[in-house]
Amino acid sequence: MLEIDGKTILILGAGKSGISAAKFLLARPVKKIILSDSKPRVKFDPEALELEKNGVVMESDGHKDASFIEADIIILSPGVPIQSKWREVAARNNKLMIGDVEFASQFTDAKIIAITGTNGKTTVTTLIYEIFRAQLGDKVELAGNIGVPFCDMLREGKKPEYVILELSSFQLEAIKDFKPLVSIILNVTEDHQDRYANMQEYAMAKANIFRNQTESDHLILNTEDKLTNIMSSMARPVKHFFSAYRELDNGYYFRDGIFVKSSGGQKQELFRASEMKLIGRHNYENVLSCVITADIVKLDMEKAIGTIKNFTGLHHRIEYVAEVNGVKYYDDSKGTNVDAVLKAVDTFTQDMALILGGREKSTDFTPLYNALAPNVKLIVALGENREKIKAIFSPKVEVLTSESMEDTVDKCLKAKGVKVVLLSPGCASFDLFKSYAHRGDEFKKFVMKAVAVK
Repeated sequence: MLEIDGKTILILGAGKSGISAAKFLLARPVKKIILSDSKPRVKFDPEALELEKNGVVMESDGHKDASFIEADIIILSPGVPIQSKWREVAARNNKLMIGDVEFASQFTDAKIIAITGTNGKTTVTTLIYEIFRAQLGDKVELAGNIGVPFCDMLREGKKPEYVILELSSFQLEAIKDFKPLVSIILNVTEDHQDRYANMQEYAMAKANIFRNQTESDHLILNTEDKLTNIMSSMARPVKHFFSAYRELDNGYYFRDGIFVKSSGGQKQELFRASEMKLIGRHNYENVLSCVITADIVKLDMEKAIGTIKNFTGLHHRIEYVAEVNGVKYYDDSKGTNVDAVLKAVDTFTQDMALILGGREKSTDFTPLYNALAPNVKLIVALGENREKIKAIFSPKVEVLTSESMEDTVDKCLKAKGVKVVLLSPGCASFDLFKSYAHRGDEFKKFVMKAVAVK
């Protein structure tokens, strides 16, 4: 356990994770808590400002060098990129600088199941939690990037046997001793290139998930990911592989509509995709990782499969909204990168209108342009980069631009010859919306308005 009594703790980032860490620390005999953010004070969450009444020192308009010097421990929230000068100050002055997940993990004896990947991690995290919950009840908790700060669980005094953690690359950047029992890397494709210098730097952040694992731990990898072989060669834990595209001699795979476990020359058919409510090849990958996890911890496999079959998926992940005049509308607002869009489009064979666009993350649309399925008959470009999208895709498909979600849905309602309308933006939402969820909710609102007047 990390020794924090009598220490000065600097928390960088006054968002949900930072507030959670500060609240946890308030119950401990620390010397001083500083909650620092780059925002001006007027933009602080009221919940953060409320902490001042309990003695938390609020620091606004940027992180101050004096606070780094004063602090014994520096806790980074996921939304705060690590600056090289901070590393230098921490190293030079013998300061411990760790992420919020690393910090929280120091105060629990629970076995950790950690999930990361560019796409699919929220679905996998939720499904694994549901599988464990169905068999272990209160012995399992859910936390991490899924929206529940790890420190919240600690503050509530919960002592589960297992914690299921969704981890972003941001949360994995400052790993020091974090060591899960099972780590899962679903895929690593281009994303967050506004934060990372290159793909290698992004991939190395993801690889931190197994950095401290030993031969007694487990790592689950997707054989179809181009970085799998590299990551496998770097890792010490027992490795488990899956593929939703081809048969494996040793591993778990999906072929001819069936999920299969292959081990020691024996092949065991588990269940059929037609028995599930989830759709799409990407979801078959997600399910395979969940099956392996259940197998590793020796859960009842029949019960686990039953949970998988009944799992309906998550909001804003290729979520069916409604049918209007014979056209089905789907909300995949969580699809904030090109790989997610490709997987979402691949789910459908019918002619479709695709809604793209939003705030830039230094997005390279070339892979989507090159692999754009012929059933995409129309693109409606929404948001800040709509003109860029039009310029890129117009040589291949009709592109309409839009400045609002209402106008976007209206253009889709007027589209001719399509059977599916898919919102899968491939971009961040913060140009016009508060979050990807807000974007998806707005899409659904205008679709349902059309249903009401049909």
